[in-house]
Amino acid sequence: MPRRPNNNNGINRQLIVLNVAEKPSVARALAEVFSQCSGSVEKPMRRTAAQIFTAENVQFPSVFTQGNCNRNARANESTAPHIMITTSIRGHLSSTEFGAAYGWKSVPPSALFDAPIETGYKPDMEPLEQMLRTESRNVDALILWLDCDREGEAIAHEVREVCIRGNPRLNNGLSDPRANPNNHIYRAKFSTVLPGEIKQALRSLGRVNENFVDAVHARSELDFRVGAAFTRFQTLRLQKKFQGLRTGSNDSSSSVVSYGPCQFPTLGFVVERWARIETFVPEDFWFLEMKLELNEGRGGHMNGDGNVNEQSRSRTVHMTWKRVRLYDRLMTMVLYESCLDAGEAVVTSLSGRPKNKWRPIPLATVELQKRASKYLRIGSEQLMKKGRRRVI
Repeated sequence: MPRRPNNNNGINRQLIVLNVAEKPSVARALAEVFSQCSGSVEKPMRRTAAQIFTAENVQFPSVFTQGNCNRNARANESTAPHIMITTSIRGHLSSTEFGAAYGWKSVPPSALFDAPIETGYKPDMEPLEQMLRTESRNVDALILWLDCDREGEAIAHEVREVCIRGNPRLNNGLSDPRANPNNHIYRAKFSTVLPGEIKQALRSLGRVNENFVDAVHARSELDFRVGAAFTRFQTLRLQKKFQGLRTGSNDSSSSVVSYGPCQFPTLGFVVERWARIETFVPEDFWFLEMKLELNEGRGGHMNGDGNVNEQSRSRTVHMTWKRVRLYDRLMTMVLYESCLDAGEAVVTSLSGRPKNKWRPIPLATVELQKRASKYLRIGSEQLMKKGRRRVI
């Protein structure tokens, strides 16, 4: 860990900044951008619970001049050198549970709606929590590079709390960052890890959106309480009626009938679609199809003798019927005969507009899932599991 230079006057002292990303791949991309800044010096990579990258003399407007009202640094504003320590986590650090006094058979399920919730760290997250506390001890500021959505704000809040426990100076000795709007904890806003966007994010550091944090906490607590209470209720009730669900495990059951506020609406969509397929009765239908051959002029190519062979170029335009289809064959034939008797048609209007489809930008997982499903027949869940395993 870089130590603070011993400079009593504080002149030209490099500010030590801890940068925390949500994924290892993002941390590596950030470290690469920092190391490629003009005049920066890259240090060897370290590894504890995650990879830790260090780059010295990274020039951008001082973090201490940013964060208020999320303003953008002016283009001519002077820069300051920073020691950028970059690392990552893997999603949410903390997890919620009910205390030991609220076991499956200790209290009725309805008691879980008012039971106190305990927040802790699972064994696989404890090394990351300890790493953040260690790395934050000697830093001057913290920059949170979590995903820019509500869930990312909640994870940023978790990282912020851990780092404050490791270094209270980040919050001027206070435990609650909300009570100190002038703390040294900043939020980077970005959507890609392209160098230009990362450098712009360094010039426009903001703060954690406390409203988003509260919204995620409210939704998470509601999901947790409702899901736990109804899971216990229906599991214990069904175990009394069905022998196959009964187990002899300690205080919980391996044959849990899970309930989740998101599961039932999703299950409803699946059942509705299944019912429509099961009750579908095929019917014959008829439609009219018309094609228009457009002559786009003459073109040509040069043959081996140096002469140009001219060929006419045409393009086929397929017309779509506004009524799409009819389930009456006789009526369709009447309309077809009417078209043949007319012999010609008049184009009353022609309109069009250009359509551009750009390549998906980095971190655009929605477009990635659409293309994987369409071209590779890979489901969203399988794709995201593979992707997380790749970046971790």
